[in-house]
Amino acid sequence: MREPVDTIAVIVARDGSLLVERRKLTKETDPGKIAIPGGHVEDGESLLDACRRELREELGLTCEVFSFIVSLPHRTGSEDQMVHYFSCDGWRGVPHCHEAEEIFWIDRQQLEVLAFKIDRTAALMFFTDAA
Repeated sequence: MREPVDTIAVIVARDGSLLVERRKLTKETDPGKIAIPGGHVEDGESLLDACRRELREELGLTCEVFSFIVSLPHRTGSEDQMVHYFSCDGWRGVPHCHEAEEIFWIDRQQLEVLAFKIDRTAALMFFTDAA
């Protein structure tokens, strides 16, 4: 069994909707899949620093306050991951698609568009806590 790689995923919410991305078709893992934005934690980087960096790199957003939701295991074709989910409280900026095919908003009734069960689980936990 491989040691899991730490990754983060950040829920950005607005008016009862979540911002999601369609992964680039050229990505090695999960091309074209719809997912909650996130990425790998770099060596020596804290989970929260990774959240800040990924939000800035992928979406052009800033956020200083994050709330932990859950950590869930995920297996890709190339690695085992531990995905740490956070929500961003009080994000700033205008979302831009820097690293995905597209970004768009979904509401609670549209969670089935998310390709991964772990994303649907974390999003449902977020909506339950936000209620």
